[in-house]
Amino acid sequence: MSSRALRKLQNDEQLLDSLLSASGSERSTPTPASPAVAKTNIFALMNDEDEDNDSDEDREVASDSEAASIKVELPTKSQKKNKKKKGKGTKKSKNVEKEQAKDESVSEGEELDKIIQQFRRQDVQKYGIKADESSDEYQTASEEEEDLSNYFAQKTLMSDLMGDSAISLFPYSKLKHCKRFFNADLKKLDPHSEFKLLFDDLTSESLEDIDSMTTSHVTPQQLKQIQRMKRLIKNWGGRDHRSVPNGPGATPHRLKFTKVREDWLPTPRGELAMRALNLEDLREWQMWQRPNDWKDVIDEDIKEMKKNVSFYKFEPLNPDINRKAITEFYLSTIMHPDHEALIHLISSKYPYHVPALLQVALILVRQGDRSNTNGLIQRALFVFDRALKAGIQFDSLACQLPYIYFYNRQFYLAIFRYILTLAQRGAVATAGEWCKTLWSLSPLDDPLGCRYFIDHYLLLNNDYQYLIDLSKSPLSSCYKQWSTVGITLGAVLSYLRVGLPDEAQKLVRSAFSHHRRSLSILYTEKLLGETDLTGGLEKERTSAEVIEMKAYMARFSLVWTKAEEVSFLRNELTAIYEEIRNKKFELEAEEEHATSNDQNCFFVDGIPVNLLRFAILSEESSVLGSLPSDLWEKYDVYEFDVLPPVPTSKESVEILETVKSFINDRDLAAYQGEVMQDEELLNQIRQMSLEQFLEENPNAGVE
Repeated sequence: MSSRALRKLQNDEQLLDSLLSASGSERSTPTPASPAVAKTNIFALMNDEDEDNDSDEDREVASDSEAASIKVELPTKSQKKNKKKKGKGTKKSKNVEKEQAKDESVSEGEELDKIIQQFRRQDVQKYGIKADESSDEYQTASEEEEDLSNYFAQKTLMSDLMGDSAISLFPYSKLKHCKRFFNADLKKLDPHSEFKLLFDDLTSESLEDIDSMTTSHVTPQQLKQIQRMKRLIKNWGGRDHRSVPNGPGATPHRLKFTKVREDWLPTPRGELAMRALNLEDLREWQMWQRPNDWKDVIDEDIKEMKKNVSFYKFEPLNPDINRKAITEFYLSTIMHPDHEALIHLISSKYPYHVPALLQVALILVRQGDRSNTNGLIQRALFVFDRALKAGIQFDSLACQLPYIYFYNRQFYLAIFRYILTLAQRGAVATAGEWCKTLWSLSPLDDPLGCRYFIDHYLLLNNDYQYLIDLSKSPLSSCYKQWSTVGITLGAVLSYLRVGLPDEAQKLVRSAFSHHRRSLSILYTEKLLGETDLTGGLEKERTSAEVIEMKAYMARFSLVWTKAEEVSFLRNELTAIYEEIRNKKFELEAEEEHATSNDQNCFFVDGIPVNLLRFAILSEESSVLGSLPSDLWEKYDVYEFDVLPPVPTSKESVEILETVKSFINDRDLAAYQGEVMQDEELLNQIRQMSLEQFLEENPNAGVE
């Protein structure tokens, strides 16, 4: 069996134990007692050599109620040892026993899968909560859901966000009821935890070797110099690679989700600082977002926001050094693009300059060199990890980062690029947790459009219950633009995977009411449906619907992997189209979209700006081809800052931070003059070489 299958069996066994403990009180029907069954690790069946290392907990006897309810008898250790002793006669008998043990483990795993799926189906039908939650947690979650449902029952769901830049239907006071959709456990952000589950034979020594590896090409001489510098910087790295200094005399800072690498230059203090936003900062931010609202109304909302959520911004710790680094970066990226100059910038002058690190990582990917990309992105994340406040959690309440600040946007971008790197390395569970983290930084604004791609990583990790709950939550149903095709169809697939086809059928019909034009594109282009049945719905689609559907179809085949699931979706859509033709299915009248205006910061020419950012960052050719052609000319689309926020009033021009906010025009002119002088000197050298060549070869230009 593969390592991923072994991991799944172990997780299923743990899930089964928790299900039995949580649901044991609900089964009031008495059952006859059965002989006690010893609790055995499934992995023990695959490896007889580790029997003596098992802990005493594995020898505990399961309760009679558990044995009677499951009726799955696993062999005890003594039974396996007796089998092993009896089979010592010949080498052939040993091989036979190993094959039998493997077959038994596979059959037990299949039976265990059926039991797990049954419990999942019961939980979805009864509670709608995660299967591994205890009864107390369920009671708390249901009270929160009831409170949230009562509130939103008084509102009009599926409103149009285009006419509500204040997001008035979802106040920040209600966000606490949705924090379970975000990441509160920072340990899940470490891919080594997932790799250890995928490959159970990994030892702590192996992981230690991975942590000590370099992330870039460095010579042995350079590595020795770095080792000498580490002796001069106290508390750099530490035994677990998670300790860094925060200035002379300051307490060492513990890293949350990154580790210090051997080739990283030791520095006595960080590059960024994390500052809490005050009332004036929040007022400026909200006045940019809501230019048409009264200032008194905004002030009342800000007081409520500050009660429930903590807002921060990243800013340079040394403005002078940052200004010089940004100036050189801007010159080498925008004014005079020079890849070699950028690489020199991070290798010698400013090794922790985040925009340059992310830009060089992207350049290397396009050149086909992915070996150093992960290390550069991790170094960028390290800069932010070093600046984080102690006790910060990414649960949407303890830390939100408004998107109007430049270095906040760099943190968003670093996480997005890291998610892509994790997925390429096969750590889909960790990638899903980082998606939740990215969304938690601004769940209502959702600047990079997590709603458009989070379903992909959750489905790859079999996180079906999360998707089902998310599709029912106000985070997906409060506004039309929040109910994305990915989350809706992801919930449909989740229902199919847990064995609830009736619920999946209902959700397909509900999704058709909201995404009829988008689904018509999927039906004709991906499901190979009959174009005559759609009635021309695909011709009425908007630009936003085309971009969203193209982005979803680019990864459709990676999650809809089973032919029967694809056939189910195609048959359901075919049945709906036939009912429409026979006038048995009534289409709900669509409300007209609110008129788009330049003062709504969430839209660009009627298209959600977070959808455009995601489409550009995904770099999918089919998606990029569906973007408006004038987008690149009308707006700033930098690779290090895709579609930064634009002013909505004269007052907001100075509020928004851009790359130019950190550049001194005088320094830029001086740097540009130096570059022009160097180029002129190179041109003279080339001209002199050409003249010298013609003098030595007078007939070179004659045919």
